[in-house]
Amino acid sequence: MPLCLTFIDLKKVFNTVKKRAVLETLGNRIAPTQYIRIFHELYSNFTTRISPFCDGIIIDVRRGVRQGDPVSKLFTATLEDVMRTLEWDNMGVRVDGRLLHHTSQD
Repeated sequence: MPLCLTFIDLKKVFNTVKKRAVLETLGNRIAPTQYIRIFHELYSNFTTRISPFCDGIIIDVRRGVRQGDPVSKLFTATLEDVMRTLEWDNMGVRVDGRLLHHTSQD
């Protein structure tokens, strides 16, 4: 079978992953409890402030991190866990009559 490659640019995907899913991933991968607790403390009650004019606006950040942030690797691990739970039997893309349905992220 010839090798077929597909690249998917998941723009803004890091903005969509909920912190609870990351905590579950950390637990599933048997991360030390202190790491899970630190992550939870860092991302609980997390806000950002923008100042479009003179008055600042405080926004409650409930999900996501910036792509390239050191924590983004945890979000990538979470996406990998989600991909593993999908039923791939009837999903995929037909190429030359064959159903391709395997993915990998780096």
